[in-house]
Amino acid sequence: MSKIKSLQLNNFKFFRQSDPIILNGKHLLLYGENGSGKSSIFWGLYTLLEAAYKQPNEVKSYFNSSDISLVNIFANKQTAPGTGIEHYDSYVTIETDNGKTFKASLLDTTICGNNDAKESRKAMDFLNYQSLFAFQHFKNSENVDLSDVFDYYILPYVTFTPIRVNGKEISNAGEMWKEYQNGPIKVGGNIKKNNKNEFQRFESHFRNEFQRLIDFINQNSYDIIKELGYDIHFTLSYTLPSSYIGYKVYDYHKYKIILTIDSYNGKSISINRPQTFLNEAKLTALALSIRLCVLKYRTNTLAADALQVLVLDDIMISLDMSNREMLSELLLKNGGYADKYQLLFFTHDRNLFQFIDRRIGQLNNKSNWKEIGIYIGKDSHGIEYPVIVDEEADSYSKAQKFKDAFDYETASIYIRKTLEQILKNLLPPEILKSDPDTFVSLQSMWDKFKQIYSPDANIINLFKNSKLLILNPSAHLLSKPIYKRELDRAFKLVDELKKISSKYKEIVLIEKGAKVQFKTTSTPQYLCSFNLDVAMCADRETKQVANEPRCSNIYFEYDGKQYYDPNTGQSDINHPLKTATPKLSRFVKGLSQNPFNITENDFLDNAKVNGISLREYLDGHSLTI
Repeated sequence: MSKIKSLQLNNFKFFRQSDPIILNGKHLLLYGENGSGKSSIFWGLYTLLEAAYKQPNEVKSYFNSSDISLVNIFANKQTAPGTGIEHYDSYVTIETDNGKTFKASLLDTTICGNNDAKESRKAMDFLNYQSLFAFQHFKNSENVDLSDVFDYYILPYVTFTPIRVNGKEISNAGEMWKEYQNGPIKVGGNIKKNNKNEFQRFESHFRNEFQRLIDFINQNSYDIIKELGYDIHFTLSYTLPSSYIGYKVYDYHKYKIILTIDSYNGKSISINRPQTFLNEAKLTALALSIRLCVLKYRTNTLAADALQVLVLDDIMISLDMSNREMLSELLLKNGGYADKYQLLFFTHDRNLFQFIDRRIGQLNNKSNWKEIGIYIGKDSHGIEYPVIVDEEADSYSKAQKFKDAFDYETASIYIRKTLEQILKNLLPPEILKSDPDTFVSLQSMWDKFKQIYSPDANIINLFKNSKLLILNPSAHLLSKPIYKRELDRAFKLVDELKKISSKYKEIVLIEKGAKVQFKTTSTPQYLCSFNLDVAMCADRETKQVANEPRCSNIYFEYDGKQYYDPNTGQSDINHPLKTATPKLSRFVKGLSQNPFNITENDFLDNAKVNGISLREYLDGHSLTI
């Protein structure tokens, strides 16, 4: 099994001249706002691996000025040295972690027929909302015949036992189906007896291999759909393709694959039109179970070093929270698909991105993931292009990215965050809060900073001249030239402040008396609240927590029962936690016990202080010293 080390789209669809996206074999969680180029990555990878099964002229048509061209419309035409071929330097390429490179462009079609690329395409799957919706896009009056779905999404990527027909040996199921549709070879307009006999052997072989695939789905789909939270048994009924072979005439009837439901929540039934009985979430689960079954069937015949990647583009967008949790567990849990494939998860929904990020923390290892955001930027001529931002980068780096993309509004938000953090690092802990429940304003922090550090006139003027931008980043009624000058001053201000050494050893991560509130999103629900008896501080240089506060005024309930006692399953008005003051880390560790089963990552993501997650407060620090 191999994974993607890097991928690059150049002058392809929304992407213009661009740097590679470096994954180094990690999974990818990608947020892309609408129109930012997220789907360009999805279709770029798809186009690249599909090219392995296409002819060179077909691939070239994607990278020239044909009607099906995928070249970015702003790409400049250039001439290749030596050959004189005109092109747009448009290409898609990936490098794998085992040293292989796949590339498709007008000038490079060596991927066509490449066996390594073919094996990798068989091992990969591309799932988006449209491909799953195809399983349910039927009228209420129609039976669900999945033959067209199999034609487009399944057969081209399945390997059957090889057989010779019409002068060539083939093993790809999609190619076999094309041969079946074409019929036996004619010689002088006639079908010779030996060609007819060979074709009939092929027909029997194709039917039997197809039946094996259908049987595999019927036998294995229930295990998958059960993991998605549903007790639904269904059957794919396969009607064999049939043919007529005459002396001069060949005709055929297409196969059918009819989906029926045999059992629902333990009750035997016979539903011939599932789209009239099941909601969209259940139909999506059926579609996923079939696609994942086929993927399992395909990987049984793979080369050991094939590129195994699962590309998922907004497949959860129509699912509610409980269905999202089930599907994310199937993908991310120990022994799940994240262990067998490199997952590339795309979404345009920021809430869904944050949900998956949280589930990764609960079910997987975040160090195995790369998280990026894609936003719409504009160059100096107003032409849009993707801005790729590392979600784990610091605020200053993000501000610079958006400034370079002429997105001054977003850049101002991040440079403001950077300025706030710098001032917090420079000020003593005791004056960072005006009271236990209220943050000091940026202006107040600036006034304190001037009193303590007596900055020179240059720094004071930089703050003054960028004040409107920094203190009120939503007020963007200024013209862009003036606005850019203010933004430049804000960056210069940050650069100057970075040169100042703090006079104080410790920084406050969480203030004394802060109220921590936490609740789960699952049922039965657990919720709690408590106050911290002292401020949690960290060393500014080593970034280590210098002390650990205790929890006081603890309140909690589980399944609606206040101060729940696991031994009795009831409320306990004399519960010891009502008066106890455990250390924060000890309290959190207790949540991992039955029946709560709350991980530290879940607590960090969902515990709030002043509406902000505890993880953001800790800023990478541990709960313990």
